[in-house]
Amino acid sequence: MLRTGLVPLLLLPTLVAAPAAPARPKLVVVISVDQLSAQLMAAFGPELTGGIARLRREGVFFTEAYHDHGFTETGPGHAVLLSGRFPANTGIVENRWIDRASGQFVYCVEDPNAKALHALNQASASNLRFLGEGLGDWLQAQRPGSRVFAVSGKDRAAILMAGQKPTGVYWFTGPAGFTSSTVYGNRLPDWLLRYDRDLSERIATDSWLWLKDPATPEGRSGQWTFGAQTLRNGGLPRFIQGVGMPLDKGFEARFRKSPFLDAVTLEAAEALLDGEQLGRGPATDLLAISFSATDYIGHSYGMLGTEMRDQIHRLDRGLGRLLDRLQRQHPGAWVILSADHGGLDLPEVLREQGFPAQRLIPETFMAALQADLRTTFKVDHDLLRPTPEPNEMYLDDAVLKAANLDRGEVLRRTQAWLRARPEVADAFTAEELLATDPAATGSPRDSSLRVLLRRSFRPERSGDILVAVKPFVVFGIPPTDYPTGHGTPNAYDRRVPLIFWGPWKAGERRDPVRTVDLAPTLAHELGLQPGPVDGKVLDLGRKISTK
Repeated sequence: MLRTGLVPLLLLPTLVAAPAAPARPKLVVVISVDQLSAQLMAAFGPELTGGIARLRREGVFFTEAYHDHGFTETGPGHAVLLSGRFPANTGIVENRWIDRASGQFVYCVEDPNAKALHALNQASASNLRFLGEGLGDWLQAQRPGSRVFAVSGKDRAAILMAGQKPTGVYWFTGPAGFTSSTVYGNRLPDWLLRYDRDLSERIATDSWLWLKDPATPEGRSGQWTFGAQTLRNGGLPRFIQGVGMPLDKGFEARFRKSPFLDAVTLEAAEALLDGEQLGRGPATDLLAISFSATDYIGHSYGMLGTEMRDQIHRLDRGLGRLLDRLQRQHPGAWVILSADHGGLDLPEVLREQGFPAQRLIPETFMAALQADLRTTFKVDHDLLRPTPEPNEMYLDDAVLKAANLDRGEVLRRTQAWLRARPEVADAFTAEELLATDPAATGSPRDSSLRVLLRRSFRPERSGDILVAVKPFVVFGIPPTDYPTGHGTPNAYDRRVPLIFWGPWKAGERRDPVRTVDLAPTLAHELGLQPGPVDGKVLDLGRKISTK
């Protein structure tokens, strides 16, 4: 007769060999920090003690993650993150492109039929131009009861992470607070109306002050003159708003390029968590948050000055508060951190450090190209349509037809002129790009310029020639342009952090991965069948039992 005391011993090997898999989470939070480059993570990461530090320490941290497409901008990057598709397939090839039918530039979330919910007489935005689906769409279709929300300082960031049919999507619109459009509902929810009601008083901050953490030195400082404008870097405190001054467009511009934009975005996300009772329903809820201030600050003051250092420290503190809240109220929640693109420091600073950095003035560059084409083909009219940045060239077919010019000859001359320019790394025609395989193969560190531009090319939206500039080339010059930027196929614009924080064994991973891998990986971990994707499922390592 078997003694009952032996039963646990006989069952013990089975229990050890087959630990319970962690339960599917009730809440997944995907965070994008606009322009959080790998360089920023490396420069300031060791100083941090809050949320970013905790994600790095407790998550699966891919240090070699790349946006593997050519035009690294906010719209394309956010569309990639939760769709798992390259811009060629999402249709969001840039923040703006020329509509071939009208000849006018269109904004990536522009929708002529959308109206702002906080002011129905104002035009607004939607996902009209986004093609395909995203993680939120797969989740809601396959897990009845799931809800999908997105919130950001920028409309395009929130909209393009939310997918086709989100439950709600909200973005900052200045002193009026956060809004949405008629495409997403008939009115703003009560919890958001309450939040917006007294927001104008809280955002009227007089100055942006340095945190003055004694353990953290201030960043680099400098001063450069562009005509009548002097650019100061390392210039904290910075004025935001004076007593009695109007909350106008000037105020909004100053507010956006300060850490306070991220502070109100975090507050709005917390109000959303409470107001919609996220993570408390019958199925998994998804919340996408995009913090935009790092991008505005990077554009305005560069990468490694006091302004950026203070911004990253404040963001780190805010994310620490969010993680504490999630752990307290939503144990078992998953958090994923990444970015839509990287960025480049001020070219003046880079030159001081020995890099061959330079400014390319788009108007001068395009004027020289147009003049060459007029001379070569003996015409009086420009053969290319005007463009704000010389990374996409659109032929003016009406002018070519009127002058009886051969389209192929004009393309070849334009391409030859571009390839001869010292600022240009290469230029490819639409025909060449269409003949290029965009599939994700090999290491993203080694992707060729031609393949990268192919992944940012869609025939009905892209130019007739796509251009890649050499490293450390910045478009424009203040005061009409930002002092620095991003958008190129170069590694500093493509490389970003990718961290999965949840029921996985923490560790730093150095194998190169792509941001298009994020969505299919999350779908796999959630037990979802994704739609067509360009990425692959990443191995997040051994799961940790939640029991």
